[in-house]
Order: sequence, then structure tokens, then C-alpha cells
Amino acid sequence: MTITLSTIAVLLMIFLPLGLAIWLRRRFDVPWVLFCLGILTFIGSQTYHIPINNWLTDLGVIGEIGPDAPNLWRTAVILGLSAGLSETIARVLGYWFLFRRKLADRFEDGVLVGLGHGGIEAMIIGGVFTAGSLSSLWAIRDMDLSTLGMTAAQLTAVSTQLTALQETPWLIFLAVFERLIAITLHVTLSVLVWRAFKTRQVWPVLLAVAYHALLDGTAVYAAQFLDAIWVELLLLAIALPGAIWLWRSWPTATKTQAGLGWQAEVKLWGTAVLHELKLQWRTRRALVMVAVFVLFGLASPLLAKFTPELLKSVPGAEQFAGLIPEPTATDAVAQYIKNLTQFGFVLVILLGMGAVAGEKDKGTAAIILSKPLPRWAFLLSKFAAQGVVYFVALLLGTLATYYYTLVLFEPLALGPFLFGGFLLWLWTLVYTAVTLLGSTIAKSIGSGAGLALLGAVLLLILGGIPQVAQFFPGALVSWAAQLGLPGDVPFSGGSLAANGVLILVFLITAVALFERQEI
Repeated sequence: MTITLSTIAVLLMIFLPLGLAIWLRRRFDVPWVLFCLGILTFIGSQTYHIPINNWLTDLGVIGEIGPDAPNLWRTAVILGLSAGLSETIARVLGYWFLFRRKLADRFEDGVLVGLGHGGIEAMIIGGVFTAGSLSSLWAIRDMDLSTLGMTAAQLTAVSTQLTALQETPWLIFLAVFERLIAITLHVTLSVLVWRAFKTRQVWPVLLAVAYHALLDGTAVYAAQFLDAIWVELLLLAIALPGAIWLWRSWPTATKTQAGLGWQAEVKLWGTAVLHELKLQWRTRRALVMVAVFVLFGLASPLLAKFTPELLKSVPGAEQFAGLIPEPTATDAVAQYIKNLTQFGFVLVILLGMGAVAGEKDKGTAAIILSKPLPRWAFLLSKFAAQGVVYFVALLLGTLATYYYTLVLFEPLALGPFLFGGFLLWLWTLVYTAVTLLGSTIAKSIGSGAGLALLGAVLLLILGGIPQVAQFFPGALVSWAAQLGLPGDVPFSGGSLAANGVLILVFLITAVALFERQEI
């Protein structure tokens, strides 16, 4: 029950903002690029918000947080003002760009920017961080906490969280409720800053800073003295006036988007997916991908098993063969992961780099889009078709590795090993999404390949930074390499959620850019 409720809560915090944005996008004629700019304003604000907080903490201006902490009220006020100023500055810069491009003339435009800002915060803080925290707590539920070297305060806090997680798992939905409050606040603040630009007045910006500071400061202070439910109700009371103002300010006459119903669009998307799958089969791309992955699956255990024997047969290399330890199932799995991540990575980029750029270059995209096919369906059909091909290829490759490892070494745990294959599939989807984004931006296949490679390299570099490595695709590979082998492997919900969010962000950005391009 605990795992089920936690999974539902995390999925809600990731997909609810996207669902609200889709509703607004379909109900009103607002472009996805505004949602993306909202994402950018939040992420951009954190690039200086977090360092400022760390600097103020080092100076002693921001003190400890706790019921008995000295100057708690001052710390709460400063943290509230820090968040309010940092994020409002980012909003101001975002709207400066939008108004110069005449992209945010209507009330609904400001709402979608706010959904992007609050939505990515919900996905990261609510979805990714909550999933990571729950995974960590669940991993130590049967351990003796006194052996973990925690302070008395930390031990008490962790024990309380574990008790709440096991005895009252439904409390996890308070996090969902909190994210809804935060999204409501961010939409209100976004519309306030939008109004400042629309009316050329400063006071809405100042009000946005104060309102944000009030809610964040109250959250810090009240959490030290009240139960979680009362804290959330207090935050709701603070956010409610803004929500009422937002509702009353919404224009009565708005331009709705004329077009197909969502059922018809989904049906067209399904048809486009089938067309793409047939194209993958006719061009032999699917066959090549499956053949390569199965070859990796069959060859990897063989290489691990017979590499010492091969070295013995090479003149002059006999002494090196004796230095290699007896190969095990661990070596077979490691060889499979190594082959897959090195060559599969290249294949994903090669097969996806022309998905959109190639069709734009040939002129076929214009012909296809002249039919009643939404642009989002055109893009996502390509992603879905590639995802299906990679799923089949990885499933067969993983089963091939399992079988040959069973024959040559020892049996692996089938369930965990197949889950490792699922993680590798998710890894390929991240690079598929970034390749699709590069192909969408580019005008030719060559430039699409270059942009896809650049995006992939950036992901690899970011994944090499220890502080954030668990949130990038490399963490999925490290996790998959341990599954199926003897020993307990902790569940890394944070890595799973973070890479899911990366895929969503890349796809949303690709759709946002594609719908504004002239084909």
C-alpha cells in the first residue's frame, strides 16, 4: 500500500502540471513556448538563488532552522525574501523577452508561463526529490538506525518520517496538496508580473515579491511548530486570496482554439505511430537495431567467458592471460552494459537525427502536415515509434544476455535483470528525446546530428558531476549494472523520476519550437 500510494503521489506531481497546461493549451489559443519559458525562469532563478542562500548561510545571516533556533523569524523572513526576489527577477526578465517578441499579450499567456514555472518546480521538488527521499527512507526501514552515525536530532527526524511513512502512508498526498498550492501561487505571481508589463506599472512586481516572501517565510516558520496538515491549511489560506483574484480577473471573452477534438487528435497520433513503425520496418532500421542489440546480448557473455582463452592463443600475450581473474556472471553483465552504452548510444543518435530535420529538408513534412495531423502528433509519433523499436530490441538483447549467462556462468535473477533492461530502455529514451529536439531545431540532417551530439555530451558532462549525477541518464546505467546479480540493490526512485522529467522537458520543448516553425 505504501509503495502504491507513494507512486501515485509522485506521478501526480509530475503529470498534473502537464495536464493543466494541456487543458489550457486546448481551451485557449496559447503556445507551448510560454510553458517552456516558465520552465526556464524557474531553473534560471535557481542558478543564483541557491548560491545566494549558501553565501548568506556562510555569513551567518541565515541561521539554523528548528523550534529552538535563535532568530528563527529572521531566517524565515530572509529565506522568503530570497525566494521572492530571485524568482520575480527571473519572471521580469522572461516577460521582458516575451513582450519584446509580442508573445504574451493576453491574460492566458501569463497563466501558461506560471504553469511552466510552478509545473517544473512540482516535477523537480515534488516528483524527483520526493521519490528520492521515499526511496532512501524505504531502504533503511528494517535497519538499526543507531548504526548510521546520525546525530540525535537527525535520528529523531528520520524515525518520525519512517513511522509516518509506514503507519499513515496517505500523508504523502499532503505533498501533492502543497504542490497544488505552490502552482496556484506561481500562476498568480506570474499574472501579477504580466500585469506590470501590460499596464507599465511597478507595484504588481513589488506585490509579487511580497506575496511570494509571505508564503515561503510562513512555510519555514510554521513548519517548526505545527503539524503538516495545519501548515498546508495555513498556506492554502495565504494562497486563496490570490486564486480568487486570479479567477475574478480572468477575461470573460476569450479566444478559444478551433480544431479537432482530443479523441480525434489521439486517433490521428495512433495512426501516425503505426505509419512510423511500418516505415521503420520497410527501411530495415528496426531490423538493424534488433539485430545489433541481440548480437550484443549474445556476444557479451561469450567475450567475458573466453577473453582469457583468446589471450592465451595470442603469441606473447600468455603472461597477461594469467593476470585476468576467472570471469563471472558479473563480468558478463558488465560487458553487455559496456557494449550497449557505447554502441547503442551512437545508434540512437544516428537513427533519430533525421527524424524531423530530414523530412523538413526533403519537403515531406509540409505534405504530411497539410493533412489534419497536429504538429504534436507528428513529433510524438516519431518518438513513440522509436521507443517501441528500442523496447523490443532491448528486451530481446536482455533475454539473450540472460540465456548465455545462464549457460556459461550461473543464473541471474530474472525479474531484477529484466528491470535493469527497462532502465536501459529509459536511458535510450532520454537520448532519443534529446536527439528529436536537436532534429526539430535543425534544418538539415547534418546539423541535427551535431545538435543531438551536443545535447548528449552535455548530459554526459552533467552526469559526471557527483552532486547531481543521480539525476542524469548515467545513473540508470550504473543501477542497471547491479541488477540480477547477488546482493541487495537499493531502489533509486529519484533517478527514475528525474530521467522521466528530462524526457518530458525535451519533448515539450521540441513541440513548442516545432509549432512555431514555418514548414
